[in-house]
Amino acid sequence: PLMGAGPPRWHGLLLVDKPGGMTSHDVVSRVRRAAGQKRVGHTGTLDPLATGLMAVLLGQATRLEPYLTKMDKVYLGRVELGLRTETDDLAGRVLERRSGPWPTEEAVTRALAALEGGREQIPPVFSAIKVDGRRAYKAARAGAPPVMTPRRVTAYRLEPRAYQPPFLDFRAEVSSGYYIRSLARDLGEALGLGGALAGLRRTRVGPWALEQAIPLDDLAAWSDHDWANRMLSPAEALPHLPAVALAEPAWQRFRQGRSVEVFDPPAEGPHKVLTPEGQLGGLGDFICPSSLGGGQPRGPFLRPLRVFTLGVDDPD
Repeated sequence: PLMGAGPPRWHGLLLVDKPGGMTSHDVVSRVRRAAGQKRVGHTGTLDPLATGLMAVLLGQATRLEPYLTKMDKVYLGRVELGLRTETDDLAGRVLERRSGPWPTEEAVTRALAALEGGREQIPPVFSAIKVDGRRAYKAARAGAPPVMTPRRVTAYRLEPRAYQPPFLDFRAEVSSGYYIRSLARDLGEALGLGGALAGLRRTRVGPWALEQAIPLDDLAAWSDHDWANRMLSPAEALPHLPAVALAEPAWQRFRQGRSVEVFDPPAEGPHKVLTPEGQLGGLGDFICPSSLGGGQPRGPFLRPLRVFTLGVDDPD
């Protein structure tokens, strides 16, 4: 059971090495038990058969999730050619299996390279995407698989690593929303054999690498010192956003939901706003009116998008 029903003790980002055979929800449940708090979430699902890097958010840092789900990712995977399954991986019912003949390594490399770049990708039917308000995999399990709408995704680099028919090992650098199971399926179809994902390990999410991750089993032995010092802070969880540090009384004005005048030339887009103590206080963007009253030039102004209170008094 969770320890107590009070506010969360920990706020930040935890990089976890997910083992195989667990759902992403299982990982979140394990972190909840280890941390002793309910407010825990993640920034991107991994299938049960997949392993590797998961970015887990705790406490008020769970409110950062919308700003962390669109990151590029890197995977190491294995395709089994000559195999078609319901789920486009080894977890599903086998629809067809072939025994060759197998294409040459050159043919496989060309087919993989042809899948690089931006394209419309059809997600697997057995996925968590909602279709008409229902998870696609639930409808598929009920015998009514939905028609999946293609989505625009990008494969920045698809690199073959080893080919021993019927297996191809590869490395994939892809955009958010890209399904590696669909890549395995599409590669197999391009070769006229069918294909299914036989293994997957996520090695990078945005700026974070698998080498930074904590083995999930290690968390059960963590002390308060570990939780306080080995997580990334909420501010560190947003390395891709430029920072604006506010001094008093500008911070007090911002935390009340009011715009504040900032004289440093801003970058475009959202910024993370740091308190006078250097903690993450919120998110803001800039408006740059040419004048505000009396014809006097003013601005730019930092406008609150979201204000955080990352203290222990925040209700769970």
